[in-house]
Amino acid sequence: MSHVPVEDGQERNLKRNFTMWTALGIALCASGAWEGWIASIAQGLLGGGPVALFWGWIFVAVGIACEACSLAEMASAWPSAGGQYVWAAELAPPSMKRIISWYTFWISFAGLWIGAVSSGMGVAVQLQSYVAVTREYDMTRWHAFLICMVCFVIWVVVNIVGLRAVHLLNDTFMYIHVAGLIAVIATLLACTKDKHDAHYVFLEFDNLTGYSSNGVAWCIGLLPSLYAFFSLDTATHYSEEVKDANKAVPRAIMIQACLNGIMTLPFIIVVLFCIGDVESVLGSQIGFTSPFTQVILNSTGSPAAAVILNLVSTYIAFGAGLDLWGAAARALWSIARDGALPQAFARVHPKYAVPVWPIVALLPPSIILTMIYIWNSTAFYGIMSGVLVSFQLSYAIPIALRVFYGRWRVKTMGPWTVGRVGIFIDIYALCFCIFMIIFMSFPSTKPITATNMNYSVVIVGGVFVFATCVWFLYARKRYQDSPLVHVGEAQTASFPMVDPTFTRGGTHSSPSEKEYVGEERKEMA
Repeated sequence: MSHVPVEDGQERNLKRNFTMWTALGIALCASGAWEGWIASIAQGLLGGGPVALFWGWIFVAVGIACEACSLAEMASAWPSAGGQYVWAAELAPPSMKRIISWYTFWISFAGLWIGAVSSGMGVAVQLQSYVAVTREYDMTRWHAFLICMVCFVIWVVVNIVGLRAVHLLNDTFMYIHVAGLIAVIATLLACTKDKHDAHYVFLEFDNLTGYSSNGVAWCIGLLPSLYAFFSLDTATHYSEEVKDANKAVPRAIMIQACLNGIMTLPFIIVVLFCIGDVESVLGSQIGFTSPFTQVILNSTGSPAAAVILNLVSTYIAFGAGLDLWGAAARALWSIARDGALPQAFARVHPKYAVPVWPIVALLPPSIILTMIYIWNSTAFYGIMSGVLVSFQLSYAIPIALRVFYGRWRVKTMGPWTVGRVGIFIDIYALCFCIFMIIFMSFPSTKPITATNMNYSVVIVGGVFVFATCVWFLYARKRYQDSPLVHVGEAQTASFPMVDPTFTRGGTHSSPSEKEYVGEERKEMA
């Protein structure tokens, strides 16, 4: 297992500038938790109301925790910027490694890239909402487009020249994430005069979807809960820049899932007690662009308070876009090293120590995609609807390979593992993935029209068609038999996956088996 030979003498390694805290900041920011939940609360209010939002959170949090365990084990065994496609390659039968890992890459990349664009649009419409609650303002779509462009350019610049800023920003995200949660809870409890009773919070069921089945409505109403966790894998794409990645990244994934799952639950309860009249929230000018801004405005009567408190969510959305953009670029860089893309994408800038071309390459398609919003917001949001399905499908593939093949044929394990119960966790996580893929593909309301249609199936199908075309036109004869796990600095705990003959510039990138075993014995001692 080796990469395409380096013929231009360019550096292909990343420096380990990040710590576990950076990885945790990236993981927390990319999920958003309470910030992501409030941004998508409208669909939960339509599909089940409080019952879907409260009990749905518990259901989703348990499923996400199991997914996190499965992904954390794989991130520990194969720490790589490639993430899911590398895991799929290592877990698939030898004859199917290339093709399975190829499609896994593109579906995971689509989730990261479209997720970044979605974050940019989230920032844009929220900023517009803040203006709308403070003065008369027509929320023009081209204004949102321009705000998105500013976000994209900032993300490109920071990801290239501001690597230290990425580290510092993600450290601040953690503190703002927790402080903002406490501030919002305290404000709502103190300022909301007419609170709902416990029956409303825990037992009130509102089916406003048009579906005759309350069960289907409840499942559709799970979207805010799943959206709150958004991306579990973002931190894994920074593995080659994190010290002790095979321990730090799995910890970050698990802390992200568990901390957000536990910490957001009391927040949801407080919001449901203090949400007030749902129809007035959804019926306002900003009811579907920034509903929580309206909730705080109704509670406090102060536009300033509504803007300041919700700015936390906007800041986290901006940070999530920054991290997702960097993660998508690193995924492109990783697969380029395996020959699937032109080798310019595999180079690391000698001064900035980042893959510049992949970071810049995301800009043109992001601009084109966002331009759709100016002329047809329905089509744009239809494309955005494929984000959650893309993420869940990219998790389902390596987990399924592990359940049905890898656990019995691939014995490699990293230092982070859940032990013998892992197979049961993997099975539950796979079932949860499939369940969410199905119901996140349902239209949010009936009757189904072009406006409310869920286009996630079309998006995922389009990704597979695109991947197939690129495969036959370019990658089929160039993509390596199996991606190499880039360890460096003795980061791996799975020596059999490393090719000891692979060299970069004449220097071995991984320790010999004897050195590795010796280091492991020292660590165990």
